[in-house]
Amino acid sequence: MNNLLKIEIIENDKGGHQDLIFEIPNLISQQKFDTYYFALAIEPKSGIKEIKNAFAELIASWNKKQAEMKNGQVIYLPIDFSDQYTGCLRVEKKNDLNLTYGFSRREGWSVDPINPTEYYESITDFDIENEKSLTVNQS
Repeated sequence: MNNLLKIEIIENDKGGHQDLIFEIPNLISQQKFDTYYFALAIEPKSGIKEIKNAFAELIASWNKKQAEMKNGQVIYLPIDFSDQYTGCLRVEKKNDLNLTYGFSRREGWSVDPINPTEYYESITDFDIENEKSLTVNQS
């Protein structure tokens, strides 16, 4: 089975900007996001290893939340933490999971990037980036 997510965190000397490479084939082409807010959440940090560990905690939090979903439920998984918005995946459970990518005007600084539990069900202003959606098996 192919991996659903393609993720890479790189060192680029841009101070936590454009150093998170993220892609979901057939939904989101390769994007570069920032790890800046991850670094702030784990201060002090000594290197990229802590950023990677923090990002792994975010993905573990996503997995836990989606595993608890009930049919008909919608959640939002933040991935792009920016000053003026958060890019996120809208996940709707209808036996399988339907994924859509877009954004909320909720500022990235107002979200815990490592464990964003308050974000998942609080988004009311989701806008889709494009008309693409992807249906995947929940497992």
